Amino acid sequence: MWPSLSVLIPTRSRPQLLRQALLSLLRQTYPAFEAVVAEDGEGEGLGVVAGLGDPRLRGVWSGGRGQVWARTLALEAARGDVVLFLDDDDLLLDPAYLYRVARALKGGASVAYSGGRFLTPSGDIPYEPGPMGPWLLKDNRILASGTALSRKALHDLGGLDPGVGHYWDWDLWLRAYRAGLPFRYLPGPNVGVRVHGENQSYGANLEERRKDLEALMAKHRLEGLKLKDHLQLALTAF
Repeated sequence: MWPSLSVLIPTRSRPQLLRQALLSLLRQTYPAFEAVVAEDGEGEGLGVVAGLGDPRLRGVWSGGRGQVWARTLALEAARGDVVLFLDDDDLLLDPAYLYRVARALKGGASVAYSGGRFLTPSGDIPYEPGPMGPWLLKDNRILASGTALSRKALHDLGGLDPGVGHYWDWDLWLRAYRAGLPFRYLPGPNVGVRVHGENQSYGANLEERRKDLEALMAKHRLEGLKLKDHLQLALTAF
């Protein structure tokens, strides 16, 4: 039986980018999906959802408590068998991507993740993290956007942990990896990750990220992890 998918999208004050993200979902050829948009700002995202007028798109308020809480509320509202993460400023580039995800999980994978492209003002940068391996203990190569796992697996793993802040995704992948869940890599430019003024300010919250990384290392008993983002990994070829 083919699974239904719930795409979880937290959003805050980026209605135009959110609209483009949702339009990329509506171009998908796989019909059995919904998108749950968790509004973490003033309500612009809910207006975008209403304006598109598609019954597969729903919105919930998250009360301005941050991205992890917004995703958790979207998860609580989700109805699908599979949960897929998508940031409000990213896109699904391949119209068949949801179909590929559904096929991977139907075929026995527990987690499906993707290659993609960084969409920068000066041009696109390809990004291919490669098949799963011990590299996950050193670098988080996996893009949050486009990564999917069954809702049951996410529940069994304990859900999302707000205690690791910016590294909620790496924490989840590590828990899945150490639990022995099978990962399936879907290569190709499936996901577009926008690089723009609002998400290029990596140094602006450097101290907060450092504290979150320390929390992640303590939780998973890891040592020597360095602050990096996915664009840095793409530019250095790991």
